Amino acid sequence: MKQVTDYPEIQTERLRLRRVRLSDAPAMLIYMSDDDTVRWLSGIRKQTITEITQSIRDYFWHDEPGTMKYAIADLKTDELMGTIDFRYHSDQNDAEIGYVLTPQQRGNGYVSEAVKALLHIGFTELAMNVIWIGHDQDNVRSRRIPQRLGFHSEGVDSQSHQIWTLTKNQYLAMQ
Repeated sequence: MKQVTDYPEIQTERLRLRRVRLSDAPAMLIYMSDDDTVRWLSGIRKQTITEITQSIRDYFWHDEPGTMKYAIADLKTDELMGTIDFRYHSDQNDAEIGYVLTPQQRGNGYVSEAVKALLHIGFTELAMNVIWIGHDQDNVRSRRIPQRLGFHSEGVDSQSHQIWTLTKNQYLAMQ
């Protein structure tokens, strides 16, 4: 049976989802030092390349079973624009998607394109039942992604995160 780790790189029309590299640190510093971006993340604002490099080693290079942590990179230039995680939960046969994008790249549909690619793999290749997205309930930008892609609101959890789900049947009905 295939697993998400069988997909170390995914290509879309405009993007390459790939492993994060140390050479991505300068581009990552742009959004990890941006107060408006960092406030939605569970991390702490980073101010130096050294801090970003350590984050890459500690988080992006720390493999977790059933999880892929991708760089969202421009297909033509390979420049990092953000990151997207795909976390498979085998006990529920579901997955969570989380994402962040550089402020300058927002509003161009890049995250929607990356999420669509992961939905395709999750539902058609990995036979998952549900894929979900959670975001801070006040994060309007993140809310637009699941709304646009046909996810259904499940309400707010105990950590004030809005939870959105999409089932395999709902996904297939939209294709």
